[in-house]
Amino acid sequence: MSEAGGSLRERKKQRVYTATAQAAVKLVAERGMQAVRVEDICERAEISRSTFFRYFDSKESCFITGLHYGRLDAVLAALDARPAQEDAFTALCNAFFDITANWRRYREVTRLEARIRAETRTARAHADAELVSWENALATALEARCAGIAPDARPLAPRLVAGVVLCAVRLATERWLEEGAARSPAEKYAEAFAAVRTVIENSR
Repeated sequence: MSEAGGSLRERKKQRVYTATAQAAVKLVAERGMQAVRVEDICERAEISRSTFFRYFDSKESCFITGLHYGRLDAVLAALDARPAQEDAFTALCNAFFDITANWRRYREVTRLEARIRAETRTARAHADAELVSWENALATALEARCAGIAPDARPLAPRLVAGVVLCAVRLATERWLEEGAARSPAEKYAEAFAAVRTVIENSR
């Protein structure tokens, strides 16, 4: 669900959606996924079960939505702000660098997501599905930057770029967490993006 404005009814729905997802994150952080029920999320968010299931199909999808809320929009905004002359890969890499200014804000939820992904198969599946939605959204945003690519590669290019960069970010984030996440992940991003370029160059 988009964060954008709209009618009063749409804004109210957005507030319920956001509050419910954030309630799920807080409860899972406090108790762990296994100990949290849909009813607990409803009680914390002050909504009914029927309202919950109008927005989410499970506690796991609600939790993943809360973890990722606002982050894709941040990447898209950073990408849109990149200079037009940057190619798709460079622009998207730089967009991820640009949002690392807020890394402390996301450190704990990133740790939480890694822990829950390792513990809960259903949450892992929802997180993977969320990444596909990120890939699609980023691919759409990259289409104009891929317009100059050779016609035979152009249809696949936006999703390829989005998928490769997201994979690099995921691997970099894993290393960042393994090393303690004590400082910005920008260095790990740089290493991963450079590795992508090296692999491509060595494959020619």
